Amino acid sequence: MGNIYNTSSVRLLRALLLATVLLFATQNTILAQQNDTIVAQQKETHVDKKKQKKQKKPHSKFRRWLMRTDSLRLQLRSSADRGQMLQWSDSLIIAEINKSKMSEKKKQRYIKHLTKIQKRLAKYDHKLFWGDSLLAANYHKAKYDTAYIGRPDARWTIKFRGNLSGADVRTTTVTDGVENRSRVTADCRGTLSMAVAYRGLGLGVAVNPAKFAGKCKDFEYNLNSYSNRYGFDVVFLSSKTYHGYKQAGTQRIDIHKGQISQNALNLNFYYAFNYRRFSFPAAFSQSYIQKRSAGSWMIGASFDGSKTKLSDMTIRLNEFAVGAGYAYNLVAFSHWLFHLSALPTVTVYSHDYTKTKTTADEDNAPSATSTMRHDMKYHFPSAIITGRAAAVYSWRNKFAGATAVYNYSVAGDEDHLQVRRNKWRVRMFFGFRF
Repeated sequence: MGNIYNTSSVRLLRALLLATVLLFATQNTILAQQNDTIVAQQKETHVDKKKQKKQKKPHSKFRRWLMRTDSLRLQLRSSADRGQMLQWSDSLIIAEINKSKMSEKKKQRYIKHLTKIQKRLAKYDHKLFWGDSLLAANYHKAKYDTAYIGRPDARWTIKFRGNLSGADVRTTTVTDGVENRSRVTADCRGTLSMAVAYRGLGLGVAVNPAKFAGKCKDFEYNLNSYSNRYGFDVVFLSSKTYHGYKQAGTQRIDIHKGQISQNALNLNFYYAFNYRRFSFPAAFSQSYIQKRSAGSWMIGASFDGSKTKLSDMTIRLNEFAVGAGYAYNLVAFSHWLFHLSALPTVTVYSHDYTKTKTTADEDNAPSATSTMRHDMKYHFPSAIITGRAAAVYSWRNKFAGATAVYNYSVAGDEDHLQVRRNKWRVRMFFGFRF
């Protein structure tokens, strides 16, 4: 009996030990798996943090660069307000000299040289401050209703523009009851320009990529000045790329590039009566801000002069016209500005004529060339029409939009020669103020 009890107790102890060992082994396995999972999660978290740091690092660098740039801008503006625009960096230069490891003799030498430069800059700063004061007084002079028109608070304006322009000429004559027509079109001209303005006084530079590549022989000059009360446009065009056709009855003849050349000068002037509430430059130069919708009647004057050379004929046009029109600025959704205007003018003076070369063959004699001049008759209504449109979107210190200008003129009479000219320009722009 004793042996039986001893054997059973031994078996029981062995079973308990085996169960204990299995339990510890299972727990160790579970703990190991949990530790592996925790380590893997920690690794993933560490990798994610590294990725986040890598992602945030460029943003933080850019943010620091912006803050530094804005700090320098504020320092420059503060110096300009004190009349020390050219001397704003003196304190920075002196601080860098003191931080450097150069000897005291060199430091004193540099500081002495800097002091001499400061005296010269102080004289120039005095003149700049005087000129800036005059510009500021004129810039902020309120000759308008501030509820409708305002001035940007920023001093500087930088604008980038893309321009596209074109022109075409149509002629009509009636000879012996037969109508002769022609139509020629110049190649479109695309230019890129940049303009910088300070307190409303600006300067711009434009380049034609096609001209640099030798693909365009035309050139165009534009000069404009806009204010709330009056403004003007001056456009000079020289083109040798006119091409098209002429039709005499049922016969059609193609006109190729190089057969026609033209130099043209166009001037437009306007005067707005409601200049206290309506701002023309708010749409076209962005030097003003139209706060509320307003319109204005306008009077204007136009001059259209051109010299067109063909193989055997030269056409000279000189037209001066006066007229009246209307313009309107629509302010929509507080950020949008839409402009539409038309200014038709009727010709009051014209000096138009043609010169034709004729060649006569004589027996046993060289060919003789003669030039005949014919004055072009005035036909009412000879007119010059100018239409403008614009759309501008403004947000914060930025603005973007597009403008369009269209010129149409007609001169002469069909019995001798009637000339109709079309010229257009589309401009897209983006700018910011600071």
